[in-house]
Amino acid sequence: MALLLGSAACSSDGTRDTGTGDRTRETCQDLLGTAGERWVKESSARQTGLVDVKDLKTAKAAFYDDARSWDPGSKAVSSFLPSELCRIVVQDQKPHTSRLSISYGASVFPFDSPFGEKSDVSGASGASGEETLVRVNSDVKLMVRKNNGTYDYAGYVKCRVPGAPATQETGVPLAGSMTDTLTGDTGTGPHLRYLLNSARVVAKAFACGNNPTIPTKLPAT
Repeated sequence: MALLLGSAACSSDGTRDTGTGDRTRETCQDLLGTAGERWVKESSARQTGLVDVKDLKTAKAAFYDDARSWDPGSKAVSSFLPSELCRIVVQDQKPHTSRLSISYGASVFPFDSPFGEKSDVSGASGASGEETLVRVNSDVKLMVRKNNGTYDYAGYVKCRVPGAPATQETGVPLAGSMTDTLTGDTGTGPHLRYLLNSARVVAKAFACGNNPTIPTKLPAT
């Protein structure tokens, strides 16, 4: 990943891992795209590096397992855990407190949850503060959550898993998230743009049975 890191990636404990560095760089490059790579480089004041996290194959298997385990008749709150697929950090910073992270997995919220409204949705996730919903199309929603002056970004995609219960793609959609304490860019537009790019990449890699339509550009606002 030439723009972000020219050397091997590090494992989650900070050690160098030459065996999986290429895979890590390729995944981050695909998720962000060339423009996203450039944005990270130009928006970061210090040299960045990569930490080795999950790969797309492992994340897909976890999402399929969670989606197939969903019981539409259960009233229990789901407790799915996402897979972190890309983590970019300040290369010489220990511990890595400044990071840009992208994760994907099964959503704990249905696709038709009242995102962006005053409801129990934020409280159920342990978050509080303002929510802004960006409706992309009938298959994709993006969300900006503001908490104590910082922003988190989320995306929800209808992604049908073979062998899962009927209506799973709306009951347990694919959920993506981006957190950023690295770039210093306070604009929501770039974050949503590159999160949308990552959603398109992940949905293709996960072979969503319903072939969701994920555009290359954000809707006009």
